[in-house]
Amino acid sequence: MPFLTKLEKILYERNISQSTIAKKIGVDKSLMNKWVKGRHIPSARFMTKIARELGMTEQEIFFDVNFTARK
Repeated sequence: MPFLTKLEKILYERNISQSTIAKKIGVDKSLMNKWVKGRHIPSARFMTKIARELGMTEQEIFFDVNFTARK
């Protein structure tokens, strides 16, 4: 089973597209994809925007070291 990033898993479970979140926080969907796939890390400002859109904290999405997700 492929590894999923936590952000990717959250979006998948909530049936939210990367494009939807990207549009709401004001970034290009290709940049959002890099964050979702773990290729780049969003700045603190965008971590906060993503967390607000998902109704979570930045720590819940980006900093939970005990998280492991599998599809």
